[in-house]
Amino acid sequence: MKKLITIVIPSKNEEKYIGYLLDDLSKQVEDTRIIIADSSSDKTRSIIEQKRLQHNLNIEVISGGPVSQAKNNGAKLVTTPYILFIDADVRFFNNKEIIESIKYFENHNLDLLGLYIKCYDNDIRTKIGFTIFNFCNWIMQHFVPFAVGAFMLVRKDKFDKLGGFPCKYQTSEDFFLSKQFDPKKFKLLKYHFGQDSRRFRKMGYFGMAKYLIKNFLNRNNEKYWDKIDYSNYWD
Repeated sequence: MKKLITIVIPSKNEEKYIGYLLDDLSKQVEDTRIIIADSSSDKTRSIIEQKRLQHNLNIEVISGGPVSQAKNNGAKLVTTPYILFIDADVRFFNNKEIIESIKYFENHNLDLLGLYIKCYDNDIRTKIGFTIFNFCNWIMQHFVPFAVGAFMLVRKDKFDKLGGFPCKYQTSEDFFLSKQFDPKKFKLLKYHFGQDSRRFRKMGYFGMAKYLIKNFLNRNNEKYWDKIDYSNYWD
């Protein structure tokens, strides 16, 4: 696996989450290179170092920044044919998600692969929200590819050709990159990565739904993206 993929993780103040992700990765990737593009001011880096030593992980920490910039900074250092972008708050459920993704990616000669989302903290409203999102993404996959940036496996030469993640967008950078791929070279694999309900709790459940719907309806409206207020999403 280490000859095929490099894992890139954008991170900012993820002390409550990144340890769990690195615990999960230690069960799947062995000495695969992990690049963490970090811009934290909390205990994130000390936790990374603790987990690196605990699991003997091949981790390299570099300067991060806004999410697109952090991902692109990591991608510039990748020498393997594939990049796996994973968010710092992701968890896994059966320790097969990564290897099965790579097998499918190779066997079907894909350029882009994503997974479905599953809530791991038992918040029923978030579970419903993710289920609806997964269903919509399943329907749209043959027309508009969308690999959620929290788990995005991509062919590096194609990623470079497309110019990486567009830095002009502070959110939905994963969608704007994904939609440039050929739907025939994209797959949503029937596995899940886990995230919790923090974004829904922060923005409100109806607020989050409204935000996602408006973003999708205005996906081709540049004026909308020039004026959108990102503060409630990130701060």
